[in-house]
Amino acid sequence: MLRMKIMIGVGLLVFLLLLLMSSCGTIETGNVGVRTSWNGKINETEENPGFYVAMFSSVEEYSAREITVTIENMRPKAKDNLSLADMDLELFYQTKPEKIAELNMKYANRNAKDKTTGVYYPAYHLVLSIARETTYAAVARYDSLEIHKFRDALKDEIHKVLQKKLNEDDPGTFIITKVIIRNIRTDESVENSIKLAVAKSKELEAKRKEVEIAREQAKVYMELDRALTFKVLEQQRIQVMEKAIENNKNTTIILGTTGTPFINIK
Repeated sequence: MLRMKIMIGVGLLVFLLLLLMSSCGTIETGNVGVRTSWNGKINETEENPGFYVAMFSSVEEYSAREITVTIENMRPKAKDNLSLADMDLELFYQTKPEKIAELNMKYANRNAKDKTTGVYYPAYHLVLSIARETTYAAVARYDSLEIHKFRDALKDEIHKVLQKKLNEDDPGTFIITKVIIRNIRTDESVENSIKLAVAKSKELEAKRKEVEIAREQAKVYMELDRALTFKVLEQQRIQVMEKAIENNKNTTIILGTTGTPFINIK
């Protein structure tokens, strides 16, 4: 009988130890815990980093560190109604630790879970959705032929507008720390248009230079024409006739425009 009681006591002790062990855990530095009671009620006060016990409740670990959101293969439409071939964006956000339990109650279905660590990212899909919407709206403000020139301005606009939108519904909760445009590529037909436009621009510039040179040459000719007065032309005509007579051994007769012949008889 005593032996039976001892065995029952040991079994009960082992059960309690196993129950205690399964109800314990640790929260890493930089994260917080959100406790949910047995009846599904979420505790509004976050669990601090360190050891915790949850006998009749459960605790989920949420990241309060900087979280990376990657958005790839977007094809937003530009101002000229042409879609980009590809756009990849990377943004980083943090959530205030004291706001995470409240977010969990408000956006329970918008969290994401790291499959490796089991840590939750608060409102990850919410930030992702608003970031996509903001990016598409920002791209629509630029022409596809020019958007590659405004990469920094586009990045800053997405950052600013995304932060503003998140603050509208959850003020003081999210912090967008950085936005990076990893890739922005126009459609191949648009790229060909860009190349053609550059070639046409260079061709036009060359034509302008040609016209400018021709204009300068015309000015020179006009100046020369003004300088060639009747006396100068007459003097040059006489010099030419004298040169012709000196080099010719035969009789030379040159009729001038004045009607007076110039005769040289050897």
